[in-house]
Amino acid sequence: MKRTLILIIALLPLLAKATVKITSIKKVADGLYLMYYDTTKEKHIITKSTIVEFKNFIVLIEMPISNDGAGTVHLTDHSEDGEIVLQKLKEQFPNKPLKYVLSTHWHPHSISSVLPFISKGITFVTTKNNYERISEYIDSASYQKYHQYIRYVDADGVIVKDKTNEITAYLLNKKDYPNIPTKDFVFYYLPRYKCMHSSCMYQRLGGYQIGGKEMISSRVEDLYNLTHTKNVQPASYITTDTYWDEPNGLILNDTIQKMYATGVTMSSLANDILQLDIQTIALKSDSILKAIMTKGLPSSILNSAVYTCLGKKDLDKALALARLQALANPSNPNSWDTFGEVYYIIGDMQLAKKYDIHTHRIDKTFGGGETVWKEDLETFTKSWAENNIK
Repeated sequence: MKRTLILIIALLPLLAKATVKITSIKKVADGLYLMYYDTTKEKHIITKSTIVEFKNFIVLIEMPISNDGAGTVHLTDHSEDGEIVLQKLKEQFPNKPLKYVLSTHWHPHSISSVLPFISKGITFVTTKNNYERISEYIDSASYQKYHQYIRYVDADGVIVKDKTNEITAYLLNKKDYPNIPTKDFVFYYLPRYKCMHSSCMYQRLGGYQIGGKEMISSRVEDLYNLTHTKNVQPASYITTDTYWDEPNGLILNDTIQKMYATGVTMSSLANDILQLDIQTIALKSDSILKAIMTKGLPSSILNSAVYTCLGKKDLDKALALARLQALANPSNPNSWDTFGEVYYIIGDMQLAKKYDIHTHRIDKTFGGGETVWKEDLETFTKSWAENNIK
């Protein structure tokens, strides 16, 4: 599983070189704007932030300057880029200062700069879990000086509100929404526009089809489930990427509804795999592999099934499915990292380390490994105890 935990580095983050170019700020509706970045050098795409206007100030949601994601090792504040963002907002909204910067999760493609904002008294909003990584942007002296401008989301609720506008936070966790990319994740809902800022949680799989039906990504499943669990029905969504933008830079809820009406979810495909018992997997592994390869079942489906079994402490089945995943996708480093993690959780350190070595032969930059496995095992152990799984 790709996630990396490192110690805070003792480097001043003000040395990051500016790379961003803000191309435009487009009005979507009264009080709602999208700010576009030319990040092609970093991300090879155009990205965007959301700006929400209140009576006396503005709020910025996300700052997707960098391409770095879950595998990021050293987080460095893109301070010069942050200053460019501040200057652009000042030019566009000369009479309304920026009061808040809201982040959904710690990945730099969500939030790339913090210091230029908190040092000017602008409140930065994240979660405690995400701040564990975001704190790498901020040296200890700066934290002591500006920590009062760091605010945590710890439950659903209104973040910012006045007579003209409102932003509500919805806090997601891995237990209830297993496909979010970090321990927890915040969606920001704009009730005035019936619009949900979902960051990188809306993804289409490039027309990928299973049995003639579009495969719906696991992240979209979490997005869809959130609207029902939280009893909120957005008319549209905003993403930080622009791959799938519809008119006005939004994604219409009708699009997701049509996907569900005609497509097939990744979880349903994973459930088909989970219906297999260990004896069937052992006796018919060749025919199962043939079906997987013929249908073009993505590696992520098998990977998801493995972690579902680990969550239930069905370790033998997790191992059998991890073996299938490695056989079906031998060039994918995550296949071997998952295989190694199952052995780690079982307690076979020799094989776990062998597969970790093999993982990094394929991709030296891949995260995962024993540090992440240890953290996952702690999470699983806690869950097994809470659910009385022996």
